[in-house]
Amino acid sequence: MNENKELLEVKNLGITFFTDRGALPAVQEVNFKVHQGETLGVVGESGCGKSMTALSLMQLIPSPPGKITSGEIIYKGENLLGKSKSQIQDIRGKEISMIFQEPMTSLNPVVTVGKQIMEAILTHENISKEDAKARALEMIKLVGIPMPEKVFASCPHQLSGGMRQRIMIAMALSCKPSLLICDEPTTALDVTIQAQILKLINKMKYEMNSSVLLITHDMGVISEMADNVIVMYAGKIVEYTNVEDLFKNPLHPYTVGLMNSIPDIDEDREADLEVIPGSVPMLYELPKGCFFAPRCKYAKSICHEKCPAMIDNGNNHQVRCWKYHSEWKKEDE
Repeated sequence: MNENKELLEVKNLGITFFTDRGALPAVQEVNFKVHQGETLGVVGESGCGKSMTALSLMQLIPSPPGKITSGEIIYKGENLLGKSKSQIQDIRGKEISMIFQEPMTSLNPVVTVGKQIMEAILTHENISKEDAKARALEMIKLVGIPMPEKVFASCPHQLSGGMRQRIMIAMALSCKPSLLICDEPTTALDVTIQAQILKLINKMKYEMNSSVLLITHDMGVISEMADNVIVMYAGKIVEYTNVEDLFKNPLHPYTVGLMNSIPDIDEDREADLEVIPGSVPMLYELPKGCFFAPRCKYAKSICHEKCPAMIDNGNNHQVRCWKYHSEWKKEDE
């Protein structure tokens, strides 16, 4: 899918939550790669395991009750799951940074944003406070904030939502990470500010030669930003391909449903949008077979009995659906 140097490879990732209801699999059999300079989109409804997958890369899974129970996270040729806590802390924020969906819960409300950016820099860089302040001001300018000195001395509550998210981007990029994880970075913002933030993330990616893991439930954002896309449902990847192929030829019924739920300004306004019936299953009541089968209009008996494996349908377009396995036709015979 991408000829650039491989930066990250996730192999057979599994995350389990150990609760009073038993061991609940939040993420299962997740495999993907991120190459240098690539934006990999991760899309799916709430509760599909997108954020848990991202948090696992920085080993921020809430533990207890959560635990990475299987797999490997290979970053620049080394398995992060074999690293010590101190080694991960060195990587977190410097090599891999994350922007969360609500900056007010990520920023310290009683510390100026300038000091918070400085702290992120001083944690990973052996430089003076004066140099850290200069870099913090430079980052505030880079993310397009006017009057950087004034904003540097402001607390988060004194800034607008768009400004706070720009500060989060400045903080995340202050140590020039190789991988930037964006977890629903525009969810809490209005449409015009959303577009500005997405444009800024793209601009900073090219200027710093970083890669981006972009988590969203918005297919429109995916179409504008991503190079390759993984579609997640109930903790598993159900489709994985490049963004052009995904929009031209979506294979999984869930992906098709997500596409058909996007409003089209060229269509009749009176026409109803397609709705995917039902909802994402709770972790303690996952179906026996394909997790999407109870909501799928194409489901056959095999779909309710066994979960299909990922299969390459050609041109590196991978899908987890019985429709593309030989067993599908055998049921009709």
